[in-house]
Amino acid sequence: MNEDYLQYLWRYQRFDRPQLTCTSGRNLVVLFPGIWNRQAGPDFLEAKVRIGRQLWLGSVEVHTKSSEWRKHKHQEDRAYDNVILHVVYEDDEPLINESGQEVPTLVLKGLLEEEHYKQYCNFIQDLSVLPCSRRLNSLESVHRSTWLHRMAIERLEQKVKAIEQLMLQYKNDWNAVWWHLLCRSFGFGLNHNAYDMFASSLYWKQVAWLSNRAEDLEALIAIQSGWYDLDNRLRGIRGMRSRYEHHQRMWGLEPVPPSAWHRGRVKPANHPRVRLGQLHALISHGFIQWRSVSDEPSIDALIESFKIRSSVAGLNLRSTTGLSEPIGHRTIELLCVNAVIPMRFYSANWHQNQHEKDRMILWMERLTAENNRITRMWTDAGWKPKNMLDSQGQIHLFKNYCSQKKCLSCLVGIQLLNHQYHDPTDT
Repeated sequence: MNEDYLQYLWRYQRFDRPQLTCTSGRNLVVLFPGIWNRQAGPDFLEAKVRIGRQLWLGSVEVHTKSSEWRKHKHQEDRAYDNVILHVVYEDDEPLINESGQEVPTLVLKGLLEEEHYKQYCNFIQDLSVLPCSRRLNSLESVHRSTWLHRMAIERLEQKVKAIEQLMLQYKNDWNAVWWHLLCRSFGFGLNHNAYDMFASSLYWKQVAWLSNRAEDLEALIAIQSGWYDLDNRLRGIRGMRSRYEHHQRMWGLEPVPPSAWHRGRVKPANHPRVRLGQLHALISHGFIQWRSVSDEPSIDALIESFKIRSSVAGLNLRSTTGLSEPIGHRTIELLCVNAVIPMRFYSANWHQNQHEKDRMILWMERLTAENNRITRMWTDAGWKPKNMLDSQGQIHLFKNYCSQKKCLSCLVGIQLLNHQYHDPTDT
């Protein structure tokens, strides 16, 4: 037995309950099981129950064993002071509150449907990467689309929370946050941390100051990123080191350690030397400032504005013409979904602009679905994403639900387990 399953039972009241009785012998009537809380604190908030003749309003905490209350040190957390009911599978010790009174306890052992629990165990013990893959086709497409939409919004909200942390870090400097997001987006997973360190090591105004001085900007990016020490071709460029050292002394810069970069199994188009050249190109064309992308009304126009070439010497893997490798359409779409759209969604939250938030969702529906390891797994299971909104939802679903076996927190898992549609928001 695990706590996830017990929370599911309580959330949907899926247990035999002709007449519930607390361990104290008093009758229990559940009027409202509460709002499921996935943050810190009790598992269910604002529950409404009648114990004996008395009506109780407060929180409900769920545990496998009642002794877990003490083991988890809930008695030291004031957030648990308003718990009115302790729901457990086994009652191995009474729960006494600070006033010396026993907290009402409901034992679910003997009340659950054994066959349903066996089915759930088979579900989560499936060794497949996607336990539900063999049954996905039985789920109606409208329900799959609805759930992916919710997953995509959850993923976008996670990115917004990361932006909130950057806003605190940079003291609400929108240009600084945009510069950090733009750099981070060029990491494309493998070199995410290296670009993150690079962005943190430079203030955006330092970069903007050199945006019209191509050679100085090239030296700053190449050496400050740490890539200069890894590429013999860069070290052969005359004057690059001296140009960098001038700004290093002026600004007190500390380059990113070369060990931060991953060089193995990198596709040529995603090579750091190419990506750094493309970043140089964007900076040279004014993309260092947030306003360069904040007011564009059309996703098509925004994509076109990214499709640029810039004169870059050295920071280029393939070309011998002195031009940066042009940024491909697919790369631009990923920059949009990882930097532009989250930042504009955050801005819409800031200004309480629901129209702009809705537009960002529509933009995601206009972009091409991603083709990566996770989306290919879903495609092989018969669930091919139609657009970027779908693929973002699939990535979030796999990382936050499937890989953690949180099938009972997933609409797909619940419906396949119960063989019927059930909206998890309808408590």
